[in-house]
Formats: sequence, C-alpha cells, structure tokens
Amino acid sequence: MRQRLVDAAIACLHRVGYAATTTQLVMEEAGVSRGAMLHHFPTKVDLIIAVAEAAATHQNRYVRRRLGAIPPGMDRYLAITEATWEVMREPPAIALIEIVIASRSDPALGERFPAIAAEFEASQREGVWEMARELGVRDQDAIERMVRLHRAAMRGLAIEMLFTGDRAAAEGGMELLEWYKQHLTGNLLTRGDAPLFGTAKTT
Repeated sequence: MRQRLVDAAIACLHRVGYAATTTQLVMEEAGVSRGAMLHHFPTKVDLIIAVAEAAATHQNRYVRRRLGAIPPGMDRYLAITEATWEVMREPPAIALIEIVIASRSDPALGERFPAIAAEFEASQREGVWEMARELGVRDQDAIERMVRLHRAAMRGLAIEMLFTGDRAAAEGGMELLEWYKQHLTGNLLTRGDAPLFGTAKTT
C-alpha cells in the first residue's frame, strides 16, 4: 500500500506539478481510502519525502544497471551522462525536480528535503569521481564541478522539454554537454596533477 501511494504521488507530480498534487488527488490516483493514506503518510510532506527518497533510489539504480552492461573504462565513464539523461526524463525524476523547486516555498518540506538531496548528490559526485580516478584523472575539484554543472543542465533541459515539448532541442543541448565532457576529461588526463582551477582536491 505504501508503494502504491508513492507511485500514485509520482504520477500526480509528473502530470500536474507540486502545487496541484494534493493528498486527495493522490488517494484518487491510488484508489485508496483516506484512512489508508493517513496510516502511512499523516501529512503531505511525509508522502513527498518518501517520494523523494524513492525517486533518488530509482535514479541511482537505473544508472548503475545501465553502466553495468558496459565494460569498465572510458566508455563506461562517458556513458554516465547518457544514462543519467535517460532516467532524468522519467516520471520519478520529474517528480524530484518538482520537489526541489517546491522546497523553496514550503517551509516544512524545506526543513526535511535538503538532507535527502545532499545525500543523493554526494552519491552522484562520489560515483563519477571514482570512475574518473580509475581512468587516471587526478583533479577531483574539476570533476565535482562538472557533476554539478551536468546535474543543473539536465534538470534545466528536462524542465524546458516539459514546457515546450521540444525533445529535439533538449537532445541538442545534451549533445553539447557530452562533447564538453569528452574534451574536459581529455584535458584533465593530459594535465596530470596540474589542477584546472587553482589548487586541485585530490584523494
């Protein structure tokens, strides 16, 4: 029942956005009673936090599964971007974007969501850095900046695609992002221990 409610909330967030996603709408989507909702999620924020955790888990599992089919090395490292973009277009990721935006104006959500976001984003950075380091990259700071840029760009492109319906334009932006990643990585490998920005953070 809990998963049923989370799935229904994801569908609603994807379809109508955060503001219009009420607990009543989620109950109707899931086909459950108010009592069942309150048993698992006493408040809307309790439900949304569960959605955020589920969406982050889904995204991490999807990327790991996609990369698991690619031999270790440069191809797997470069494929992170494509795999992440694939999952960013799915309803759970769109729901997560809605939650990110809503956390600015909903005090209760804003109090609880940042910790989830921080853990999820740290996991992303660490995973990419681990693969980059295996390739021979030494500049951790540059890789972490790249991950932040990619995450922001993909979220922005996903929002733009929802707004305009123009998937081709979004894909064009992703092609540029992938090109940039290849050239940045080549530059970092060539530089060795020389940092790209000031003093490199290395491990």
